[in-house]
Amino acid sequence: MFAQPAMWAPGKPAIRCRVERGQSRSAREPRQLISIVIHSLHCITGMKGDISLSKQHPLLTVSALTTLLVWPLSADDLTLLRPVPSALFQRDRDDSGEVRLRGTYPAGTEPGKIEARFAGGEWQVVDAQPANGVFVGKLRVPVGQGALEARATANPNLKATVDPVAVGDLFVITGQSNADGRGTEHIKLSPNNPCLGVKYCNIAWSRGDDPSSLDEKYGSPWPMVLNALIPEQKIPVGFIQAAVGSTVVKQWRKGGSMYTRMLKMVEAATDGGMAIKAVLYYQGENDITHYNTLSVLGDYAQYKENLLAAATDFQNDFHAPFLVGQITNLGGERARNDGVRKAQQESWTEHPNIRRGAVVWDILPSDGVHYRDEASMRAFANRWTLAIRAALYNNKDCAPPRLTSMERLSPTSVKLTFDRALKIEKWDGAPGTKALGFRFTDGEAVLTDADVVSTEVRGQNAVVTLHRAVSESTTMDIGSGVDGQGQPVLRDAKNGMPVMMVYGAKLK
Repeated sequence: MFAQPAMWAPGKPAIRCRVERGQSRSAREPRQLISIVIHSLHCITGMKGDISLSKQHPLLTVSALTTLLVWPLSADDLTLLRPVPSALFQRDRDDSGEVRLRGTYPAGTEPGKIEARFAGGEWQVVDAQPANGVFVGKLRVPVGQGALEARATANPNLKATVDPVAVGDLFVITGQSNADGRGTEHIKLSPNNPCLGVKYCNIAWSRGDDPSSLDEKYGSPWPMVLNALIPEQKIPVGFIQAAVGSTVVKQWRKGGSMYTRMLKMVEAATDGGMAIKAVLYYQGENDITHYNTLSVLGDYAQYKENLLAAATDFQNDFHAPFLVGQITNLGGERARNDGVRKAQQESWTEHPNIRRGAVVWDILPSDGVHYRDEASMRAFANRWTLAIRAALYNNKDCAPPRLTSMERLSPTSVKLTFDRALKIEKWDGAPGTKALGFRFTDGEAVLTDADVVSTEVRGQNAVVTLHRAVSESTTMDIGSGVDGQGQPVLRDAKNGMPVMMVYGAKLK
């Protein structure tokens, strides 16, 4: 129905949107329609005052504008400006949610009341007193998807339909390139999904298939996550893609460039409603490197301070959980990697709005930084799916094992006790006989995986035998730096999650 996207650039003539069924439209839309469109552009771009499409925002595309100007736009028609096809609204009850409607009707006509219905349900009044050619309202509908219809009670010829529209769970994706997606494989939504999966990316709603990155080139974990969640929850699920590569934690605080941009995107996607299920945050690689001048360069205290402040900002604006993923190892900077990842792990229990996100310290990314091939992307998506199930859908079987005690059985053997049953495997499911990822510090001596003779798993316990004796003052790390990355490690016997990273655990 819509024209193919054509990127606008400064200096080109004012954009005209043409669709298959209609003619080019420039200056003859009703005044109230132009007012609503300009308001929508303000929401998206943050621009104030007069807007000339020939001089403004480079992200505006023909497809984006046709999202705002839903056909038909004839002066003789009732027009639904919002919602647009594939739009998803967050449910506010287990079984229902509100759909926000905006539209126009022919000037000089008497429409009576404006009614709407969803998926063939009962007609309900959404605007009892439309005026000046404009109507606005809300419609409470059951969770699901279907056609949204609107009509004027005084004129049966004034009607409009948008299909599909959905009510379910909506996630906001934040962070940097791995959250945006750098996958070389494009994943499609399963045709067997019982409900709709959608995305909001580049100022437009569409099916939740790849490509789903900001530049519309790459795959991301989110279509795989949708393919897992939709059949389980039996509701429509969607995501707003707000992540941007090479960003740092300071930019995701209130007033930061990424936070400001994200707010505008959510406002535009939800038509100002701002209701979402949760924020999914995966970021930290650029806070280890120097490539962004705002990087904390792996400083534990600075990263933690900014992350907790960002969580408070998201809580104040969305009143929804903030899931913080824990990044994988990047490069050879052990101290910087550990500083960022330790801050992320501690945030899960130190802020009331933060929940545990994906745990991926054991996965070896395709190029050392990004999840590019399908195998590593699928593992990354699975970790997010497990985190979402645990944090938002009350699935207690999706947590990683947590160390509860460490005991020296003999001078060369240590018993580790976790809160869940264990097994030894690589991230890709390949079995192992000896778990790796350990680092024992005994005074000046450091024992690594090369010093591990064996690891014997017995239910929730793992006995680690070493080449040399360790004293009772020995401390242990699991997953520090590159330790255990891409190797067989201790993980949950059922869900395959690696044990939580350990920093400086002491013998008892």
